[in-house]
Amino acid sequence: MMATLGYLLLIFSLTFLIPFITGIVYEEPAEDLYKAYLVPMLITACLGAVLWFHTRDRAEDLRERDAFVVVGLGWALMALLGSLPYILGGSITNPLDAYFESMSGFTTTGASVLDPTRGDFILNYPHSILMWRSLTCWLGGMGFIVFSVVILSRVLEGSVHLFRTEVSDSTVTRIRPKLAQTARVLWGIYAVFTLACFILLMAAGRDAFDALTTSFSTLATGGFSVHAANIGMYDSFVVELIIMIFMVIGGVNFVLHYNLITGRVRNVFRDPELRFFIVYIVVFASIAVSALYLSDAFSNFGLSLRHGLFQVVSASTTGGFTTVSDLNSWPPVVHMLLILAMIFGASVGSTGGGIKAARFLLLLKSTRRVIFKAIHPRAVKPIKVAGRPVQESVIEKVQMMFFAYLVVLAVATVLICATGLSVLESLSSVAGSLGNVGLGIYSPGEGYHTLSGLAKGVLIFCMWMGRLEIFTAMIVLAPSTYRT
Repeated sequence: MMATLGYLLLIFSLTFLIPFITGIVYEEPAEDLYKAYLVPMLITACLGAVLWFHTRDRAEDLRERDAFVVVGLGWALMALLGSLPYILGGSITNPLDAYFESMSGFTTTGASVLDPTRGDFILNYPHSILMWRSLTCWLGGMGFIVFSVVILSRVLEGSVHLFRTEVSDSTVTRIRPKLAQTARVLWGIYAVFTLACFILLMAAGRDAFDALTTSFSTLATGGFSVHAANIGMYDSFVVELIIMIFMVIGGVNFVLHYNLITGRVRNVFRDPELRFFIVYIVVFASIAVSALYLSDAFSNFGLSLRHGLFQVVSASTTGGFTTVSDLNSWPPVVHMLLILAMIFGASVGSTGGGIKAARFLLLLKSTRRVIFKAIHPRAVKPIKVAGRPVQESVIEKVQMMFFAYLVVLAVATVLICATGLSVLESLSSVAGSLGNVGLGIYSPGEGYHTLSGLAKGVLIFCMWMGRLEIFTAMIVLAPSTYRT
């Protein structure tokens, strides 16, 4: 297990070179670059080498619970090491704030402790650190561990468990016979979509740095922007449309993208989760736009449609971007819709967070069956998805995950309320962190930097649990996991 984690850290250490090169391009002080990126790179590489070389001879087939631990601890450790550039570079001096920013990036949450009242981020922070923020989103988007498994599958046995843990659902189908091929195809699709988004944003008038960092966050459904005003800085419907399209792409199961690219169009449009996902976005957006228009939040219907649709898509895909600086002025019904969208989340096998559309679909079908059996107690009615019956064990796990998700949501909200925030601010911030959205109603107007240390610690924990989809985190935290 430690050998696997060590190997991941060795690979991860190479990513510090990207912001280092960015700093060179933008002529940032060499001493600052060495300290901010090369020192963390050496620390990460040395730690990875120690774990790898001292335990590789004892590396055995990776058991199921070992895979959970590698994923869970690996995410927490990478976020810790990823916080070093902020601290050593002087961009964020508070270690808790730096860890918050790093965890937010790697979990693709997009909640930020950077102070928007200081002015535009790109004017107040080095280009290299802004690149690092967006890069952490991109790496976490499809899952850094899935990317690494291309190599690990050739070195260690048991890598299939890593992939299963990362995608976190038994319904994700293998698209290639070998795990390494599957990971390579998925990351290839991810990279192509990122490049397409970059090119379109460049065509829409954005400069290369802006377009690249935004593309990283968009495909990862991460929400980090190099501007304090987020996407509202551009005030461009074309840019917003491009970002909405690619947020939806990031929020859709990547197996469907593969089917579409390989000509299996019928399989894509027959997918029940995709249809449910699109329907609930349309319904939520229709209600939000209507509420904004009727409340005179904007001067005309066109602006209500533009901003209402963007925020619903951002929340539903867990993209976390925003086009307005203050959501508090919006009608309460829109607040609740955005919170529900953050809880519902995107699709299984996507870069998005939340409970996932497929699970809500199963919960709805399960509820309908309970009602049916109350009327017809002797009837046998299996739950079917895409014409195939779903195993009862899968339904039971979905129900338990939903219950655990609500418990964590409730407990964390109470803890945040205890720090002095209102119920709406607390619920939206927790829902955004647990769903890996970062769009919390509290976030756009004020910024997470104003939260207390307790509140930040709770939200960091929620980001981590949300990215690991609750059960994996619970397994990592259970003492019985480490008993032989």
